[in-house]
Amino acid sequence: MTPPLPSATSTWHNDTYAAISPQRPELSAAGKTIIIIGAGSGIGRETARAFATAGASHVALLGRTVASLNETKSQVALTSDKTSTSIHVADITQEKTLQEAAASIGVWDVLVLAAGYTSKPGSLTQTDTAEWWKNMEVNVKGPFLALKTFVPTANPSHATVLGLTSGMIAAPAKNLPGISAYITSKFAQTKMMEFLPVDQPHIFTASVHPGMVETAIFAKAGGDASRLPMDKVQLPAHFLVWLSSPEAAYLNGRTVWANWDVEELKTQADTIQSGQLMTGGTYGWPFPHM
Repeated sequence: MTPPLPSATSTWHNDTYAAISPQRPELSAAGKTIIIIGAGSGIGRETARAFATAGASHVALLGRTVASLNETKSQVALTSDKTSTSIHVADITQEKTLQEAAASIGVWDVLVLAAGYTSKPGSLTQTDTAEWWKNMEVNVKGPFLALKTFVPTANPSHATVLGLTSGMIAAPAKNLPGISAYITSKFAQTKMMEFLPVDQPHIFTASVHPGMVETAIFAKAGGDASRLPMDKVQLPAHFLVWLSSPEAAYLNGRTVWANWDVEELKTQADTIQSGQLMTGGTYGWPFPHM
């Protein structure tokens, strides 16, 4: 379809397609250990299934609720009998629980940060302070603790960290009234992801807008599925599998949308790598006279 929003590609996807299919041999996750934080529902759950389809050796499922993680485990088992799973009850804001999971999992290849939080829409100056700040706790402190905890056990040859940023971080604030806490926290998360591969050259990172998927966060943020071109949950899940493959290496440290067509993106690889495209910053910088 024609992109309904500013897009890096002329093609806009609402569902999975051949180039990002986890069944493609080029996207194989065979022999890899995948960690998904926020695996108990929605995009995290579907991503676990996608990596199982891609042949992952093991998928570690992290979340706060045993029952929901067990449901994801059951769905992964139905998807592939070759992928083992483990359940780790952990809160992304609690370092000790992450450390316990890291010690149990050991060396990993792909880390997906799918946990997130949003407040109900409200005025920046009138919202409850604790509620506004909880976005920072989950969306900024949480990923920081996850990176600090899991990077030491990353595959020393090459590892991938993918973070979901399901907010229109590129849109002007006037287009997103009432969700200052979520957007501010997610913008901070994307900058963190840009810093990681500078610190750790063997780690590839990307921040991913998953599209408009009916998740709990989408509903709480005031999203209305009847007014938007909604996307299938398989789109971001399969896109994440593609991002973890060598085909996406030129997107290191970038923020991308799952809706963008990957074949068109590939034609822009040199341009993307040569400048600041798809990174977060102040529009218009650097200034010409600098």
